[in-house]
Amino acid sequence: SGINAEYGLSDKDEISIIDFNDLIISYKVIDLANCIGYMNMSQRGDLQVARHIYEGYSTITSLSEEELSLIYDLIVARFTLSVSNGTYQIQEEGANEYVVGCVRDNVAYLKWLSETGRKEFNSVVLGL
Repeated sequence: SGINAEYGLSDKDEISIIDFNDLIISYKVIDLANCIGYMNMSQRGDLQVARHIYEGYSTITSLSEEELSLIYDLIVARFTLSVSNGTYQIQEEGANEYVVGCVRDNVAYLKWLSETGRKEFNSVVLGL
């Protein structure tokens, strides 16, 4: 029933899920955008790392050009939301070294994304 039926599992089959507080059924492009965004940030904005992630992903799953054109915006949206949530958490619960560091790093990455721009990002990472 429920998710089992949707994914073709019988009630006797067992499914185990690790929930990183982000588990949702959504569009595939969002997963790719999040992966590229976080890996790209951790690699200090190395667009070649992002390109390798996209190339590897695309050997298994293809996305339309329309979906690919959204990746930059989805990354910006994700990191903007993280900054907003972190800032709210700091205001409500006080400064927390981990959250303050995440907000600082996300703001720096958003600044880098803005300076890089959609056109260069899409050209280098996605070949668009």
